[in-house]
This record gives sequence, C-alpha cells and structure tokens, in this order.
Amino acid sequence: MNAPYSDVGIVVRVVDSGEADKYISVVSENHGLSLFQARGVRRATSKKSSHLDLFNLIRFSVGRGESPRYMNQVESVAYFPGIKSSYVKVGICMTITEILVNTLPVDSEDREIFMSLKSFLDGLEKAVNQKEINNLSRRFGLFLLRHLGYPPPRFPEKDNLSTYFEVIMNRKIISKDIK
Repeated sequence: MNAPYSDVGIVVRVVDSGEADKYISVVSENHGLSLFQARGVRRATSKKSSHLDLFNLIRFSVGRGESPRYMNQVESVAYFPGIKSSYVKVGICMTITEILVNTLPVDSEDREIFMSLKSFLDGLEKAVNQKEINNLSRRFGLFLLRHLGYPPPRFPEKDNLSTYFEVIMNRKIISKDIK
C-alpha cells in the first residue's frame, strides 16, 4: 500500500466517471504522471471541482492506496486565464497534453518535464501572436523528443511534429482535429 503524499502538479486530463466522480491525470513535480480519482467533484456542492480544470497548476494531497488513488484536497496555484480565453492556445495545450499522457511513464518522477511544462504554459499565457505561439510549441515538442530519448525529425525546423509524435505513439492525435 502506498503512503499518502502532497505535491504540486498540472492537470493534463479529466474524465467523468459515474454520477459524481472524475479521473484526473496530473503531471506532478515529485511523482511524474499520475492518475487519481476525485470523488464527488461533479456535485454542485463540491469545493474541489473548480480547481480540477484542465491546465490548472494545483497543490494537492492524496491518500493511501493503490492506483487510482483518491485525491483528498486540492487548491489552485495558477489557472492560466490567458490560455483558456484563446481557442488556438487551448488547442495547442490539448495536443501537448495528449502527447504527454501517451508518452510519459506513469508514477515515474520527472521534475524536468514538470518544470518545462510549467514554463511552456507560462510562456503561452504571455504569448501575443501566432508566430510566438508556434515557436513555443515547436521548442517544447523538440525538448520533449530529446528528453524522452527519441531522435529528432530529419528537418527539426520544418517537419510536422504532430505527425512525428503520431508515429512514436502509434496512434492518431485526436485533439488537433477538434473544431
């Protein structure tokens, strides 16, 4: 049985479960990508629900047990309103988080991924034009390839990184097709 702990993380995936629960995937500072169950967060009286939105930086604690563990407490540290108000930025974040969920090992500490994702979200929050957004996304994608040990594409500045990640993951990225 795993011991309880507290950590800081970024919500990268949220899936409804049953009447009032959600499964939450979080890239955390000290525990890497982890899956949790948040009980009762879809109820109108839940105090946790607003903190568990996609791309939120949260401070959380989990109880003892096996995977998926129960999330006991949650509070928002940052919620990135500049990203959530832009359709283009949300689309890029959805693609990045889909890639992370499908390539990162579960429950394996990776502080560098967490810090890089946080820096990416901070930069994207402040980005003002499409060129800056594309540049940030490409740099983060190339970092992710390098960090995970995959070879870079033949032409790193011109090749489509989404297609390259689809080959690595052996599945199509569906978030880039959401209209």
